[in-house]
Amino acid sequence: MRPYLSVFIPAYNEAGSLAHCVETIRSKMDELHVHTEILIVDDGSTDGTGSLADELARECPGVRVFHHPLNRGIGAAFLTALAVACGEWLILIPADLALHPDELRRYIGAAPRADIVVGLRTDRSDYTLLRCIVSWTNIRLIQTLFRMKLRQFQYISMYRLEVLRAIKIECWRSAFFLAEILIKARDRGYRLVEVEIRYAPRLTGKPSGAKAVLILLTVIDIFRFWLSWLFRKDDDSSWRSS
Repeated sequence: MRPYLSVFIPAYNEAGSLAHCVETIRSKMDELHVHTEILIVDDGSTDGTGSLADELARECPGVRVFHHPLNRGIGAAFLTALAVACGEWLILIPADLALHPDELRRYIGAAPRADIVVGLRTDRSDYTLLRCIVSWTNIRLIQTLFRMKLRQFQYISMYRLEVLRAIKIECWRSAFFLAEILIKARDRGYRLVEVEIRYAPRLTGKPSGAKAVLILLTVIDIFRFWLSWLFRKDDDSSWRSS
């Protein structure tokens, strides 16, 4: 039977949190009676994450593992998961979870009226000043340049797999690819539904979203994509200036 939900866990040096993440997701989805597969993409880890992921796959039905020999970034891991997912829906959940497990029911509950369920993080108390500035600037840029009414673009979203596969993801090398998906989905008339989600702070490992190189690549992709969005029709969409 085809899974209802494919849970994609990108894992780069997440040996301290991966097993807990997998067990938490499996337990919660069993509680919600949601048929789920878990896709772990080991993105060139050097701390034993890969071997731990293989062990979890051997022990846990429904867990599959895919390895990148080198670290290629979350966008490349996302494309790998997209290519192999079997579910009706796909959700990216970080190895540190980044949400209270009970909030997964909010995504499932919103699914019947959505093509993409967009998580709205309600708490940023663990953000440094730099991350707050980067996040605020990113949101305002995307809202202004692309006339988007959504309030966030980089948190956890759940996608109908057929919708996601109809969208050509161009900016996967930077963090902008998540916003790119939402912009293209909006322009194609897909239903985007926001749900407020309780955030759970990371307990192990280190976040990598505020690295200077990634910030620079993201800014470049935002403006490069904006120019193409303004002046040409995308190859994969019936472009609209709504």
